[in-house]
Amino acid sequence: MTSQMTVVPQYDPIPPRRPFWVAPLIAVVLLSAGAFATVQIGTWAGESVRPDAATTLPAGIPVTLEIPSGSTVRNIGSLLEDASVIASSVEFVDEVAVRDLDSALKAGSYSLTTGMGIEAVLEELVRGPSGGETFRITVIEGLWIDEVIASLSRQTDYTAEELTEPLLTGTVTSLLMPDGFAGDRLSQWEGLLFPDTYEFFVDASAATIVGTLVSTMEDRVAAVDWSRLESLGLVDDPETASNEAIYEALIVASLVEAEAKLDEDRPLISSVIYNRLEIGQGLNIDAALVFAKGERGVPLAQDREIDSLYNTYKYAGLVPTPISTIRRASLEAAADPADTDFYYYVVVDFDGRHGFSSTLDEHNAKVAKARADGVI
Repeated sequence: MTSQMTVVPQYDPIPPRRPFWVAPLIAVVLLSAGAFATVQIGTWAGESVRPDAATTLPAGIPVTLEIPSGSTVRNIGSLLEDASVIASSVEFVDEVAVRDLDSALKAGSYSLTTGMGIEAVLEELVRGPSGGETFRITVIEGLWIDEVIASLSRQTDYTAEELTEPLLTGTVTSLLMPDGFAGDRLSQWEGLLFPDTYEFFVDASAATIVGTLVSTMEDRVAAVDWSRLESLGLVDDPETASNEAIYEALIVASLVEAEAKLDEDRPLISSVIYNRLEIGQGLNIDAALVFAKGERGVPLAQDREIDSLYNTYKYAGLVPTPISTIRRASLEAAADPADTDFYYYVVVDFDGRHGFSSTLDEHNAKVAKARADGVI
């Protein structure tokens, strides 16, 4: 990624082409991050020229390229291709992914030349521009949106109010937000900021910081194959994976994120959620109940009486929004759950592994053993 280093290569494969509904992303991300790219091209045949999508300039023309803090790898590739520095932004993105350089590309002003190619430009972007002090922040998985803002505030010089303002005023927007949301309430941003490690210039604005987390989430979601959403009951039109359906899948992913401790359990927990949704059975997810209560900790029996749409013991169906930040593995589990007949799960060992059951009797037996073993 950029000055912001989105560290995801450990589990982020080469992303596929964007689905249709994310097509405007490249044009939107820089605006949402409050950053603008500038490209200046040297004179050619006595005339000042600027690149456009239909122009390929001869090799060797000097190019000054400004890569904003908060740009994604896709943004950078598009800028380089538009400036005729490289021939293909798609090949650039693939090469960055193959080399695990997402976290090594740096923002700033570069003096490049047209036609220099991917190999040469990567050397420049990894080396970085001269000057420009940076800092890193880390946002972990499973945080509520107010915890994300609090974490960003602790790691920067910005107050929670300053970091929240770009989200609530429309300075930062998300393509993942459903049509019924205006984005003017912090709760509507739940689950729409990607947890990761980022690097910014020290003068990065609050809008750039939160906007980068938002645009990175858009990128991560765009890289997931959502083609199973129709068979999972989240898409009415077999020809599309609508934004609304993907948002519902994000809700599932957040529930998986909150419940699973081991990656191998994520597709199985996802299957339980979808199986229960299919028959109209309450999800009975403690993590959602904790979210409804608004206090971290093990929920009590009386908490199941809380009158909240996030109380999955009281109301069947999905909760209204995601309930936490979501890692890539949970997104993939929501998009591609295991094919099971499981309707129940419980933690069965101290590593956080779950046991899965098709019937209540089987489940109760696992619960009894887990209690006898002191696991729960």
